[in-house]
Amino acid sequence: MKPSPSLRDGTWLVFATLLVGCGSHGTGSVTPPGKGAPSSELPTGAPLVTPGERMTYRIQLGGVELAQMTLGVGDIAEVAGRKGIVVQGHARSVGLANLVAAIDDTFTSWIDIETGRSLRFQVDEYETNSKTNVEHTVIDIAGRQGDSIPIQFNLNSEPPKDEPQTVGMKETWDYNAFMVALRAWEGPKGTATSVEVFRSRYLWHVDIKIGSTGKITTDLGELPAIRFDGHAYKLDRAHGKFPNTDERDFSVWISNDDGRVPLQLAAKTDYGDVKMEIIDYQPGTGTRLRP
Repeated sequence: MKPSPSLRDGTWLVFATLLVGCGSHGTGSVTPPGKGAPSSELPTGAPLVTPGERMTYRIQLGGVELAQMTLGVGDIAEVAGRKGIVVQGHARSVGLANLVAAIDDTFTSWIDIETGRSLRFQVDEYETNSKTNVEHTVIDIAGRQGDSIPIQFNLNSEPPKDEPQTVGMKETWDYNAFMVALRAWEGPKGTATSVEVFRSRYLWHVDIKIGSTGKITTDLGELPAIRFDGHAYKLDRAHGKFPNTDERDFSVWISNDDGRVPLQLAAKTDYGDVKMEIIDYQPGTGTRLRP
């Protein structure tokens, strides 16, 4: 009999590439660029965010709510001599799920206000199956040297350890910056690209393409949306495929209007459908960085 997934496994699987544990085997349904699909890089330029903007999501596994996730846009700060907008995600388990495997995790990105690319990614999250041990990860994407990105990791108050990551593409993303870039990505149906994205301590290879347009029903009402379909697999520190992990298929829906708000993420697993659905949106009070 297959073991039940942990709360953390079910929650983070939906994050586009995510975690170890309960995923289903990928179908390979997304065609990588160069194999028949028109290709396009993710857009360059100011990120499509507004200071003060805030999105709140519920995360469900098989229709049962596990956690809530907020994604907020903060202020501009200097990183490695460049200006970056702070985008922070925070996930917290809710209800009875909180008694099983507490989640109280924060993901902070500094995104270059001129290029939209990742500068730094910081993660503070509970160790798997622990309610007390906190893992701290700092990924210095702007400090890349050749094909190596500096990473520092420590558990609780232990001294940080160096865990450099070998990368294989000219650009490297973190999860928040990747989602922000999708907001501004346009092209005909079938347009595809491949990227490398950090989620927590590890890097994932992601093939993603622009899908169909239509409408999606949310707590905010029925909204026009464009779907993006992705296929991903985890990489080890040397840039090989991480051993004994499944590949993942997922979809993202973003509002097909001027706001381009992420509305839903979904993935199918052996344990049921995993969804992250928007339940509240605050547009912010500042000036949107991307016209």
